[in-house]
Amino acid sequence: MLADVSGTPYYLGTGAGAAAIQETIRELTERIELLRGQGKLSEPTLLEYYGEKRFEQIAESNALEGSTLSVGETELAVLKGITIAGHDPAYTRDAQTLAIALDELTLLAKSKEPTDIAQAQRLQGLILGDRPGAGIFRKNEVRIRGSQHKPPRTWREVMDQMEQWERWSRNNIATPCLLRASVLHAWLEHIHPFIDGNGRTGRAITNLELVRAGCPPIIIRRKDRDRYLDALSSADGGELAPFVDLVAARMADALRDLERAAQRGQGYDLQEERFRRAQASRLAVWNAGVHLLFESIRANLNERLGDLNAEIEMREYDQLAVDDFVDLCRGTPIKNSWAFVIRCRVRGMPSVERLAWSGVPVEPLHTHLKNEAARPVLFWSIPNPNGYPPWKRAGADSPGGEQMTIVHDRWLVVRAGRVVEYAPGELASRIAEDISEKLIPPSTL
Repeated sequence: MLADVSGTPYYLGTGAGAAAIQETIRELTERIELLRGQGKLSEPTLLEYYGEKRFEQIAESNALEGSTLSVGETELAVLKGITIAGHDPAYTRDAQTLAIALDELTLLAKSKEPTDIAQAQRLQGLILGDRPGAGIFRKNEVRIRGSQHKPPRTWREVMDQMEQWERWSRNNIATPCLLRASVLHAWLEHIHPFIDGNGRTGRAITNLELVRAGCPPIIIRRKDRDRYLDALSSADGGELAPFVDLVAARMADALRDLERAAQRGQGYDLQEERFRRAQASRLAVWNAGVHLLFESIRANLNERLGDLNAEIEMREYDQLAVDDFVDLCRGTPIKNSWAFVIRCRVRGMPSVERLAWSGVPVEPLHTHLKNEAARPVLFWSIPNPNGYPPWKRAGADSPGGEQMTIVHDRWLVVRAGRVVEYAPGELASRIAEDISEKLIPPSTL
């Protein structure tokens, strides 16, 4: 089944972009089939996995809406039914009502009926509990904080758009579940049909679609908040690819954790645990070094471009987790390992955008590091004119160098085909210099 969003407000870019989405869907589907086909998903394994993830899913979904409860506090609130001291009592109530909604989601997922208006209202009604607006579409105009998007104003407009949403769901049952989940989630947020609980309902519908198709539920965490909102903002403009990209990345995380639960079910591996513990201290050095580089680049860019009234936007993404670091050190690439993004603009000149991300070293750095412990490297990407994936390798347009990694207190960098060594401050200065020259070539000064 080809990736197709016709009949929705969205597009997926060029043919190449749609093909990339199709390949992502194929890869994730294959991993699910291999797990189930090899008998690795025994009942005890599934119970262990879902038991671990249930309260994390509740805590993280509510955290995107402002809740301060930890996973442990969420578990206590749900299982004991008590209000957690030191937090807004509403957060305890939100944990309890979302737990009820997720139980209902599990029951709904057993039905092969496609997601519809009644199911959306049922989930939202349980999420809100006894608060006003539970289970009914709004009649008044709403505004989404921090967004330029204006949802439909009247109940009739909301109803018309939700009926389109339901019609697409019913007419496109064979669409791959990851794409269905992305469309139905983003579209619901675009309509914003409820007075409250739209985000939690959208995330519940995503997991309803995935669980119904035999996939593990995903968790969009509080640390994903900026990227999540940016992707929804792009979807409001019609571009769905960034949101599909995020859902696919979180699906890859869920599959990785489920695969590891299956591995644990076959026996405890002491050497693996020792290896992971040793990697945790090296990970701290890596994350600290990348953060220092990020801050040094910011300082250098401000110094170089300050007199030009340049707009400098820099955002640091999630630091690597232990699981990701271990995979990279073993030579296994990971998806969407974004470190930070740089966007610079000067009036009258094209903007410059660069994304730094963590990957596996390639030549010539791979050979240069043969006597060192395995480690990840930073690569650079530029915006992809095809639209999906949103970024592509920068190659010769990489600022500072095409590959960069930390060895002791120095950075090893591939620049012009050679491996050179820089102090952190020197590398930051090189990167800022290259970006500045891309922004305003010397010949124009």
